[in-house]
Amino acid sequence: MADRMNEGLKLYMEGHVEIELFDDDLMIFSVQGSREDTYQVSMNENMWLCDCDDYQWRSEKEPGSFVCKHLWAAFFKVAELKNEDTE
Repeated sequence: MADRMNEGLKLYMEGHVEIELFDDDLMIFSVQGSREDTYQVSMNENMWLCDCDDYQWRSEKEPGSFVCKHLWAAFFKVAELKNEDTE
């Protein structure tokens, strides 16, 4: 898990996370992966999803039980945005 978290931090720090929609109940991000592919990360009613193969395969049996690097990148972006709101 730490590897995916670190890779997600790297994606975030390199500016590979774009906000498509940001509301309290629905968030959508485009995250450019390490292989130049772009993935959609979304949060709807506290359920996070990613359309990358890694997430789809690993969370097939229990959706929401796995966090890929794209989800981590979006989490870091949310933390940044929430921090801006409190300043």
